[in-house]
Amino acid sequence: LVESGALKLLPEPSPSIIQSNEVECDGDSSGCVLPSSYNAVLIGNTKAMWPSFIDWLAMKVEEKKRRQDSVSGGNISTQHETAVEDVINSNPFDTYCEESLSQSLQELCCGEDASKKKIASYELFWSNGKRQKFSTNSAAAQHDDDDVSRNNARSKRQYHCFDNKQDSFLVSMQRIASASGQYWHDEENTKLCVHPVHGTWMAFRALVIFETEHSDLNDNINSSSSSSSSNTVPLPSPCPCPLSEEETTEAKKIFDYALEMNTSDQGNNIGSYGTQSNKTWDELCTYLHNQVCKGSDWDEVPESMKPWIELRNAISVGRSDWKYDEAQLLYHYTKDPNILRRELKRIQCIENEE
Repeated sequence: LVESGALKLLPEPSPSIIQSNEVECDGDSSGCVLPSSYNAVLIGNTKAMWPSFIDWLAMKVEEKKRRQDSVSGGNISTQHETAVEDVINSNPFDTYCEESLSQSLQELCCGEDASKKKIASYELFWSNGKRQKFSTNSAAAQHDDDDVSRNNARSKRQYHCFDNKQDSFLVSMQRIASASGQYWHDEENTKLCVHPVHGTWMAFRALVIFETEHSDLNDNINSSSSSSSSNTVPLPSPCPCPLSEEETTEAKKIFDYALEMNTSDQGNNIGSYGTQSNKTWDELCTYLHNQVCKGSDWDEVPESMKPWIELRNAISVGRSDWKYDEAQLLYHYTKDPNILRRELKRIQCIENEE
């Protein structure tokens, strides 16, 4: 998506017109204050993202080495090891996602052809809870944190979210995916989001809200006349369940086991793993999404985390073609820097052979 420039080719969703029948005018159409329309795009990744991430990681290591050499010089081998450690221990995957997507969005909304798109601003809701808003009305996009804080209360009324900090705005990516009609969300049993082609082998990174200004009163009137009486675009048809009843039942058993492994205070009958964590829901979310632990191979993965990986793997849809490679799969769950260290050595060996 980032490398090919495909983001620019995404089809434009039908806009939702806010207050489309309330056009404020100062006597004639030239003085009208026209409302904005808002389009939303949910952005995620498949296993195709991993090779690009590792190449980016290697590039960051080389940049770090050059900066170190320009400052202090010294042993090349030591510089390399220091650079590797600095890069792989600084939350590199989230950084890669943010840098790549932010750069693509800025080119899309603030590049040479940006004026034709009439995009006034865009707002990013990252899957980790981070929220950013950028204005495109100036020569360079400006980060508008103050605006986000002022409008936090209003925004809570418009989006499904969980807010536990002043600067946190965690949108339910699975609900957004379900609302798009492209994914089936198992809300009752496993909480999994399943794509008809990719299955469970994708991850949501950000929701982008584009604000488009109407530059012509006739555009606004045409949009108004084509919209429904409630000024909203009808939701797409829900994605049908791509799983069999037997597969759903089996996945539910794994989900219940995984949940018991991590939240139960009755650890004597947990099963063959023999481990329980007694975590609250908040602690469980942190454990699954932000915990750094050993996991460079399956034997090192914490026993209480293994059933969550098995749950994802239990879904047959997309598994043969889209399942993550072992390094990507284990890193997403454990954040073990040894996985990245090993991947960097792997591509270095390939380069040396060439």
